[in-house]
Amino acid sequence: MSPPSDPRRQPSPWVRWVGLGFFGGLLVLLGQFQEPVFAWLARVGRVLPATPGPAGGLSQHSLGSSVIYHLLYAGASIGALHLLLRGRGTRRVALGFGAALLVGTGLVAAGRLAGGPALAMQGHLLLDFASSPLALLAGYALASFGQPVAGGTPPRQPK
Repeated sequence: MSPPSDPRRQPSPWVRWVGLGFFGGLLVLLGQFQEPVFAWLARVGRVLPATPGPAGGLSQHSLGSSVIYHLLYAGASIGALHLLLRGRGTRRVALGFGAALLVGTGLVAAGRLAGGPALAMQGHLLLDFASSPLALLAGYALASFGQPVAGGTPPRQPK
């Protein structure tokens, strides 16, 4: 994927650093203070109409809280990677996180419906991975595929 075609659309360095601080802080908050975050999401969920109850195997928290938590973590990860990589590969990163969340949720649901604890466990593992710092590393690698290396050696020319 080529660099953005309009260099004027790049945020200034201080905006980029403030954005990275925001997304980094959100990731730390979501990762280190998971139970208080879920408690806050549960309180917010009581205010929202028609919020579903327990997540039926997705987590010990309500379905709404669990889905919102995973979407917040994925969004913060995508935002941080977008700013770090200056927009290169953001679409691939977003598709990767979306696929991991959809497949993980599908495996949990299939395991619950079919009575297959192994499927549900694999779904939980995938969801846990998607909401972890390892997903940031995988997203960075995913965004970097096919990108030219800055300052690298030029490709060899055939003789």
